[in-house]
Amino acid sequence: MKCITKLSLLGALSAASVLALDNGLGRVPAMGYNSWYDWTCNMDEKQLRDTVDAMVSEGFVELGYTYFNLDDCWSKGRYANGSQYADPAHFPSATLKPLADYAHSKGMLFGTYTDRGTQTCGGRPGAEGYEQIDADTYASWDVDYLKEDSCHAPNDPKDGFAMYGKMRDALNKTGRPIYFSLCGWESWYAPQGQQLGNSWRIGPDDTNWHGVLTNIDINANLAAYAGPGGWNDPCLLLAEEWSGTQRQTELQTRAQFNMWAVMASPLLISANVRNMSAMNKATYKNAAVIAVNQDPLGKQGVRLVGGNLVDTHVSHADNIPAKLAPCNNKDKSQNWDVNTPASGYFKNTATGVCLNVDDCGSDVIYFECVTSGGTCCGSDCYKNMQFDVDNVTGHMTSPMHPGQCITALGATISFVSCDTLPAGSKWTYTPNGALMFVASAGAPEMCLSASTTPPATGATNVWGRVLSTKAWALVFLNTGAAAADITCDAECFAQMNITAGTKLAVKDLWSGATSTISAGNYTVPAVAAEGGSVMVTLTPVTV
Repeated sequence: MKCITKLSLLGALSAASVLALDNGLGRVPAMGYNSWYDWTCNMDEKQLRDTVDAMVSEGFVELGYTYFNLDDCWSKGRYANGSQYADPAHFPSATLKPLADYAHSKGMLFGTYTDRGTQTCGGRPGAEGYEQIDADTYASWDVDYLKEDSCHAPNDPKDGFAMYGKMRDALNKTGRPIYFSLCGWESWYAPQGQQLGNSWRIGPDDTNWHGVLTNIDINANLAAYAGPGGWNDPCLLLAEEWSGTQRQTELQTRAQFNMWAVMASPLLISANVRNMSAMNKATYKNAAVIAVNQDPLGKQGVRLVGGNLVDTHVSHADNIPAKLAPCNNKDKSQNWDVNTPASGYFKNTATGVCLNVDDCGSDVIYFECVTSGGTCCGSDCYKNMQFDVDNVTGHMTSPMHPGQCITALGATISFVSCDTLPAGSKWTYTPNGALMFVASAGAPEMCLSASTTPPATGATNVWGRVLSTKAWALVFLNTGAAAADITCDAECFAQMNITAGTKLAVKDLWSGATSTISAGNYTVPAVAAEGGSVMVTLTPVTV
């Protein structure tokens, strides 16, 4: 929900995070195990040691799943000196050191959990006011990874950045490299993420298939903020819990794995690896898909074809993601009045909405034209409503994010450093009032459209990620009720800057099938319904 009166200014908060996390970790997304959707709070040290053993014996560790991460419910309280102790009913030594030592002895790294507030989500001691003593405790236990949640804490950028900054600094002071995973549930962590941690949650707990799709949609706008050292985190990999109950179908588990690979997301299996189905084990052991996730170039994939996978259509009083569409002079939803109703505003002539930087964060949306009472940046601040198109440089900017330019990642709108824009990338405010965008030299002209047509749900998508080999990895995803043919068309190839007619070697990363195509139109037939997916690589053929 777009908050009009929030007094936090994202762009001015870097003072809360002047130090970056200095640990040298996270050069590729983390891989491993997380206890939450396996055990929740129903765990003890014996069960966890058995899970470590299963990670090794099932071959997960040798494939790169090296982190063994404990989630909530391990802590019981604090000693008089303020240090935490583990629940002795479940951890006999009242510390996590023996479990950490056991994980290390099996070739794994060990992680644990806290919360930046007064309590964890499960009601255990939180870190607020105890950041340094907790960090020192974790270091003394030889912890390698720390997840910090956001329950019982203010949920706004100013406090979130400041509180995560305290734990970041405390971890730095220990001298032990500890991967820091922020669990703040909001997309506005993304622009600040690499100054705070090695990964940052960008949406709610996934929990089920609908939650998986929700976080995919959120992450579609955030690719510019991920890269070696820090990653957008759309939550945990879902399969069966300790009781054997599947949180989603096996087909959906495979689709999630494909999507997390193309989105360069952490691969943390939160499931019963001790008694996992054959298909789910095969999913998580696909070395070719893992290689895409771990590609050292570190480019997060983008949505090339299709729209939101869950229904986000709302009234004009709510936030609607800004989108591009093929330019059409007859489409009034592509016409914008500049400096209306105030300086720097762009107001759509058909719908009456204005461009807006949502919650002063990373998302560009359509929202009501707010001119009084202030916005998220202050009681008399409207920077998140103001934009500028320089018809000489072709840059579209907002005073919310100095030094950053608005670009399109697929059909969605996001901020990137102006220095990273490809040659030929250009916005133009045309004489007929359109905001026209060309992604790069030779790319098709697209226009900003405030169409009120509801986005498709139960949709098909194509996502793509460029790799260090100059190949592209593509995922064709079907969330609809019937099997569907899914096509990467000419516009899809143009977004990858692959010239029409280029010879490409295609490899299906699941069947192993290979073929050769000419760029311009590639269709995957009959992708299964309700979570069917196909993942391929496209590699230019050297003559």
